[in-house]
Amino acid sequence: MSSRLSVRLRLTLIALASAACSLGFAPAASALTIGYVDTAKVLLSYRGARDAQGKMQAELVKYQQAFGERQKKIAEAQKSGKTPSELQKMTEEFERELKPLKDKAMSLEARLSGDVKTRIEAVIHRVAAERKLDLVLDKAAVLHGGVDITPEVIKGLK
Repeated sequence: MSSRLSVRLRLTLIALASAACSLGFAPAASALTIGYVDTAKVLLSYRGARDAQGKMQAELVKYQQAFGERQKKIAEAQKSGKTPSELQKMTEEFERELKPLKDKAMSLEARLSGDVKTRIEAVIHRVAAERKLDLVLDKAAVLHGGVDITPEVIKGLK
């Protein structure tokens, strides 16, 4: 889940930061002031992102433990000679029991990812406005040039 968070946040930040910072600006390409952010570094440095990952990991562990317990019960039932239809019923029951845990973990991931993304975007927008940048991209999208605002974004998140 944590790698999906990073990739999803990084891609979203690239798209949103570049789109939001470029809206309303129609200067010639040579007059653009471009900045970039190393979102991977920002995510690693931002305590809020680390805290969110920790909370999501805790929910994932709860789900994995419950899932493991159900798997053990099914294995024990197989050893004790339960019929395939009885095993199927057990599996369906366990899936129903696990669904709330899974839904809670997914909901938490969506909420926390959104909170982290919103906070980082707000700081990027503020720094871009202060630096009078017309466009901000992710570092991965920049081959040459631009102003690195990563340290300012990290500082703004503290």
